[in-house]
Amino acid sequence: MLKKETLPGVVCLITLLHVCFFSAAVSGQNPTCPPSSCGDTLNISDPFRLKTDPSGCGDRRYELACENNRTVLNLYGGKYYVEEINYKNYTIRVVDQGLKKGDCLSPPLYHLNFEKFSYDDPYEWPSYWKFRTTILMSCSKQINENKFIPIIPCNSSNGGNSFSSSQSYHYALTGDGDSLQVGDLPGSCTIGKSIFSEMGADWEPEIRSMSDLQDQILLGFKLSFLQIRCIRECKVKGENCNMDYNVNSVKCEVPNACKDWFDCGQPEWLRSLVIILLLIFASIYTPIIAGGLIVRGLIGALLCYVIYKLRQRHISKHDTNKNIPLVNHNSQP
Repeated sequence: MLKKETLPGVVCLITLLHVCFFSAAVSGQNPTCPPSSCGDTLNISDPFRLKTDPSGCGDRRYELACENNRTVLNLYGGKYYVEEINYKNYTIRVVDQGLKKGDCLSPPLYHLNFEKFSYDDPYEWPSYWKFRTTILMSCSKQINENKFIPIIPCNSSNGGNSFSSSQSYHYALTGDGDSLQVGDLPGSCTIGKSIFSEMGADWEPEIRSMSDLQDQILLGFKLSFLQIRCIRECKVKGENCNMDYNVNSVKCEVPNACKDWFDCGQPEWLRSLVIILLLIFASIYTPIIAGGLIVRGLIGALLCYVIYKLRQRHISKHDTNKNIPLVNHNSQP
């Protein structure tokens, strides 16, 4: 048995050992990780990591690859070049690997849309973010409208991606996601692939050539990785998370939290009593209110009928008086 004098010292020793062990464990799980780099992407840091980084660096849900000196994001079976990572706004801008600048327009290799994303995915593409849609098409007739941009599709002979069409004319139609309508597409055209890209500034010049179009679509599009804040600030505590992509903020909520007085942990007997009182009130006053409305409705209908009959009598009398002088006038010799 320990003496009373030695008990405080033992407690202090155990506490010190626990703190030291915890610190060592934490440092082992989260070693100091300097930023990685690949090509033009110089700051790849938490939550992102490269495949070649130590196992304790970054989050594997945000793992990137370095291929041919280009940073690559593998997403839903597609590969996208990483153009920019904004750690302040929690956004990553990527572009399809098939899109290139050149003498011909290459279509994207992969098709990515909003439906592929779900709530728990590490990335999100909020549907209310503004984006540009470019529709590629092949037409049997020439189009002379300015909004249809003539393009030269890449094919296997010039080293590009094949553009499946046997028709003679090729165009692109571009605009924000809300402005393009089905009626804008000519009936003589066959629709090809769609390309999504970031909307530029409001003052950007109008796209008039294939070169301008290539510059636009090579901007790529942005995805949000705000989900990492939900994981680290809310879900780790077992709480729900609401994300606001406009201001890049998250709000944690306790699951099944009460929304009003009736749900906020009131005793069962008290809630039952409130329900009984409400039923009694409804059973007493509903017939009275309903009866009052019915009586008022009948009185109103009766008054309307009386006014209608009096008015009819007045009109009949007035018409009779109008006809008297005409009869007298016609009876004169």
